[in-house]
Amino acid sequence: MSRFDPDPDKPYGNCMDCEEVFADRADMSAHLSETYKAGKSHRGRGTNPTRAERIERELDQIAEDVLYDFVSRTEDLVDRDEVTEEEITEAVGRVTADFADAWSER
Repeated sequence: MSRFDPDPDKPYGNCMDCEEVFADRADMSAHLSETYKAGKSHRGRGTNPTRAERIERELDQIAEDVLYDFVSRTEDLVDRDEVTEEEITEAVGRVTADFADAWSER
């Protein structure tokens, strides 16, 4: 079992406002929708997310790390007076597609 695999012995999650326990995301969504319609708006917590959700979270964290590094290194260029903010703003639209291209061309 990898860190991306959910624990098969645990439920998907639980309601933070009542004792409801959810077998899967659909159950949680249904409960939240029902309580919202009833004017009570409960909140759910996925404590044992699906494999796909775990992978999505990991990719999201990788993307956040890359974006932070990108902004930090770009700010360094501006701080060292190598480029202006305007030049960065103009150029950034032409380079961001490279993230998707890099993955598909690997």
